[in-house]
Amino acid sequence: MDIQKIKDVLENKAEHVAIKKAAIKYADAWSTPTQVVKTATHKAEDNDTGVINLNIVGNTNYWMDSHEDVHVKGNWSKTISDGGKKFHLHDHKFERTAQVGKFKSLEEKQVLWADLGVDKDGYTQSLIGNTDVSKELNESIYNEYKNGEVDQHSVGMRYMKLDFAVSPEAYEDEEANKAWAEVYPLLGNPEKADEIGAFWVVREAKLIEISAVLMGSNSLTPTLDNKQKPSTDTSANDAAAKALRTKQFYINLNS
Repeated sequence: MDIQKIKDVLENKAEHVAIKKAAIKYADAWSTPTQVVKTATHKAEDNDTGVINLNIVGNTNYWMDSHEDVHVKGNWSKTISDGGKKFHLHDHKFERTAQVGKFKSLEEKQVLWADLGVDKDGYTQSLIGNTDVSKELNESIYNEYKNGEVDQHSVGMRYMKLDFAVSPEAYEDEEANKAWAEVYPLLGNPEKADEIGAFWVVREAKLIEISAVLMGSNSLTPTLDNKQKPSTDTSANDAAAKALRTKQFYINLNS
């Protein structure tokens, strides 16, 4: 628990918020040991059309990710209702040839923690995209989806509304402690928050794209139609994960 870092954020909160809002969030694939949802051996069917319709999870709320972010209920509502094109890509490559599918719908849906492989009662919400994955767009990624091999996704997004939540045991600050008391009881991985003593609460995010990745900063991002089973392997290695870090996929995109 880095108390000095927490104090610095609180004392310079406006600057830290501005920096986060100026950046684009994408897969930052390091991770502490965590629950990872994997696909089973079920294979998707395309009926020889070259198109597979799937539901993919771009992000799951109330799960502290590697950016020390916790997305909360309703944070995707505005970007979904605003419409506009959202892209289904691979590896955050914002290029025409990086498209792997086309979204038919996006919604924030309630899901059981248990269905995401988390040993916790009750529900959270996930950003779910219904997509037509096309062989014509990208045969390699199409085959991976068809064979049930894509079990991680990641959002490319901009932060719009943020709060900073701090454990009262780490540092006393009325506003930050209030945000902690609101969100902490809903976390699927509270041990991660206890370790850090703080997290960013993402109350509104602007979605740009969802990518198929090797390892997302939010690990609860499976391909739902591949009938995943919870993994019993929670020994993700930090060094190996860092080796998978995705490079910044585009710079200075106008909001």
